[in-house]
Amino acid sequence: MASGVKVVDDVKLAFSNVSINSSSKKKEKLKYGIFKFSEDATQIVVDSTGKKGESENWEYDKLVQNLPANDVRYVAYDFEFLKMDGTPNSKVILVSWCPETSPIKKKMLAASSFNSLKTALGNPDKYLEGDCLSEVDTKAVLDKLQAKEGCNS
Repeated sequence: MASGVKVVDDVKLAFSNVSINSSSKKKEKLKYGIFKFSEDATQIVVDSTGKKGESENWEYDKLVQNLPANDVRYVAYDFEFLKMDGTPNSKVILVSWCPETSPIKKKMLAASSFNSLKTALGNPDKYLEGDCLSEVDTKAVLDKLQAKEGCNS
């Protein structure tokens, strides 16, 4: 089901800057991007972005704990982990945060817009959807990665 919500170019740029290789000199490497609906709910716009170590909330668990309890968000995050052989790795994950306490219209909009957002961002293959912290916390991400990547927790 398509919502007709437009993904603005700033969202695409922020996602690109999260997913670039950190050795790239052309773009500014971001650790995360948080996206939300515009006030008139016709666009997905950038809520905030951040670099590794830039603030105390850049770490994944702190970031998701600070997501709004009564509103929806999408999060792109460069998640670092160890593979089963001990090799460091990272994958960009896309999270749809849709807490039960969000207004029903926003929850429906978030659900119907997630596929459009994924398409606009080049179909990232690592994504999570959740309405409570346990569905999007570090353990949930590692479980998802372990199923696909064979990672250590």
